[in-house]
Amino acid sequence: MEKIVLIGAGGHCKVIIDIIKSTNKYEIIGITDNEKKGYLLDIPIIGNDDVLSDIYSKGVKNAFICIGALNDMKIREKIFNNLKSIGFKLPILKHKNSIVSLYAEIGEGNCIMAGAIINAGARIESNCIINTASIIEHDCKIGFNCHISPNASIGGNVTIGHNSHIGIGSIIIQNVNIGSNVTIGAGSVVINNIDNDKLVVGIPGKVKKYKK
Repeated sequence: MEKIVLIGAGGHCKVIIDIIKSTNKYEIIGITDNEKKGYLLDIPIIGNDDVLSDIYSKGVKNAFICIGALNDMKIREKIFNNLKSIGFKLPILKHKNSIVSLYAEIGEGNCIMAGAIINAGARIESNCIINTASIIEHDCKIGFNCHISPNASIGGNVTIGHNSHIGIGSIIIQNVNIGSNVTIGAGSVVINNIDNDKLVVGIPGKVKKYKK
């Protein structure tokens, strides 16, 4: 069984632990966290991120980012780049109760949670969270380091740029283009294209403000 280290000891990590244990493919050697100590569930917190290079040199070649919803998605991007610079592989973690088309393309470091559906022709770049019961329809293109929140529904042929967060229960209708560094608020319905660096809320979704 291959060994894996997890990064970030929050609530999102608990779900990742469940997925990993259900696959019986990886042995979790511990979690790194820059603030917390002790255990998360039954997994030890083994230090902060400074120990990652030493862990890799001792033969642990797999790592996974377990930090979920953030105001700044670029934090996950920074961690991803650090792990890759050390040499870690970031596997695809897929819950046994998710549905992923044989004709979908899934990048490294993606987590696909319970009840999520990814249909044919969809392409999801690396380091994304496809959260519980979310739907990504045919021919969608999801950029690097995006978070598709629980129960979000994305219609066919939608494009979403990198570092974007699609909120809980939101809906994006077919053929819409969403830019990079965009946040779609929970429950919003997006029917028009959205440029980069926007916060969108409401039904129908309207640009609330520019993001820095």
